[in-house]
Amino acid sequence: MKNKTKVRIFIIITIALAFTGFIYYYQTNISIWGFNISKNELKNVLIQTKDNNYLITNPKLVLELAQEVAKTKKLYKLEPSNFPPKEAPTKYLSLVIGSNSNMGGSFWDDSNSGLMLDSNGYYWSVSSGLIELMDKSLKEAQKLL
Repeated sequence: MKNKTKVRIFIIITIALAFTGFIYYYQTNISIWGFNISKNELKNVLIQTKDNNYLITNPKLVLELAQEVAKTKKLYKLEPSNFPPKEAPTKYLSLVIGSNSNMGGSFWDDSNSGLMLDSNGYYWSVSSGLIELMDKSLKEAQKLL
């Protein structure tokens, strides 16, 4: 009887530790374009427009931009037959998230899919929320030469 109780307690503790570990991992990491990155590794965001390049180093804005990029949905695989899309965007050209390894892509406008980014071999949908956040971020960004 005592052994059954010990086994049950051990199983409950193991499940609780595993659950806590998963919660901790998902609170401290982010998945961007198929890459899992620690939120502590996020350093900056580089946004290229037709006129300038902007560097965003504010940790709060960098995290917000990374979280918004993490919400992008994979549209379809980038193939030689569908690259480049017909139209380039009007304002933003590219976005690069700086961490221990840089990740980024170019913006494209497609009549069927709307605004999208190419990254990691795929096209990813771009939400209006990401564009609004980028607009807001440029106000605090450092303009690069």
